[in-house]
Amino acid sequence: MSFLNKNYTKEALTLALPVMLTQVGQVSVNLFDNIIVGKLLGADALASVSLGNAVFFSMFVLALGFSFAIPPLVSEAHSKNDHKTINSVFSHGFIINMSVGIILMIILFLGLPLLYHSGQPAKIIPDTVDFLWIMAISIVPFMAFQTLREVSEGLSYTIGVTKATIIANVINIVLNYVLIEGIWIFPEMGVKGSALASLIARIFMVVFLYFVLMKEPKTKQYIKDFSLKMQVFSKKMFEKMVRLGFPTALQMFFEVTAFAGAAFICGLISSHDIASHQIALSMASFTFNLCIGFSVASTVMIGRKLGEQNFVELRKIGINNLKIAFLFMCLCGVIFILGRNILPTFFTKPEEVEVIMLASKLMIIAALFQLSDGIQVTALGMLRGLQDVKIPSIITFIAYWLITIPLGYFLCVTLEMGAFGMWIALGLGLTISAFMLVKRFLDMSARRIKANKI
Repeated sequence: MSFLNKNYTKEALTLALPVMLTQVGQVSVNLFDNIIVGKLLGADALASVSLGNAVFFSMFVLALGFSFAIPPLVSEAHSKNDHKTINSVFSHGFIINMSVGIILMIILFLGLPLLYHSGQPAKIIPDTVDFLWIMAISIVPFMAFQTLREVSEGLSYTIGVTKATIIANVINIVLNYVLIEGIWIFPEMGVKGSALASLIARIFMVVFLYFVLMKEPKTKQYIKDFSLKMQVFSKKMFEKMVRLGFPTALQMFFEVTAFAGAAFICGLISSHDIASHQIALSMASFTFNLCIGFSVASTVMIGRKLGEQNFVELRKIGINNLKIAFLFMCLCGVIFILGRNILPTFFTKPEEVEVIMLASKLMIIAALFQLSDGIQVTALGMLRGLQDVKIPSIITFIAYWLITIPLGYFLCVTLEMGAFGMWIALGLGLTISAFMLVKRFLDMSARRIKANKI
């Protein structure tokens, strides 16, 4: 018997690869931001962007989590050719996503003054605030994009999203150089230029994707039938989507805020520790976001089998996708270890020797927890396909906030291990989360199989 099921693997890769390319495009926006800022402006500017992103993504993932209610509902309805439900999910999802996005943007604006009292290095705070003002605005166009993305991925159409993100990423890279340095007619904007480049790229993404989906046969009818008329909305659908989306938002919030908390804890040591943390996090986030492809594929594939009530195949698909994620992250971990002394040099100036040396040590830990990271995000996608979201959010809270953050503070600050100690704690949190989520899926799928036989 082969390690991987050929048919399941082919289907998973068909769904996952376009999503992986999409995630490459999305995460590359931040990756290239960090590289360009670090190279052009130095370690302090990189620390400002790191702190800004830590705050931004802590809020942003709450909005993002709500959008994750869309794919399992669309996928299940699609397996039944239930076009009415898909239209309903689309309209309700748009209203929820945009409302949450606007609310969180306002909260970010109001909370910015608190950064001056956060205990972080005073020299990086002004740039952080300038960066966040612009990034907060970008939540709104990105949530419009995310609505279109999740509907199309639920319909198993992923290539349009891939095109939009890749082109937007190119625009972002070019504008980063132009706006940070003040090339041609544009003024030199520094860190603010990086944020403005991201905003422009995200506006482009939603406009481009809209026109792509208007031309695609799989999605065209749903774009045309989209309506915001009062008669298309129902309290029942809003409640169903919030019931799915809110726990997912909390789960993502707990994970991302743990990494944000890690940045703040590293900042209690020095700006160099923050910068090193950001370099290692940029690399780990890159591979994590690639693995989201397997997570999305799992949600769609398991959502279909849930609609068909085929729980035996549902379980086999989940186990097979975990194996794929494991093998992929093994490869990523090897690359991290082999490239640990080279990869950090892309993110900062050559003279920042202390930052580069610390980042190379963090890369070793990042390589080890790649396996746990890939497995836990894939397991989350599998459970989302089962429409199981409450318990996973509790699991992530326990793993990150009851274990990772207290232990991280103890190792980083109390024992004075700095960013290295913080990353040991992060690795442990990811491992605990992965173990508990996989066990949850195996237990649930076994119960469904047993109940279906009775």
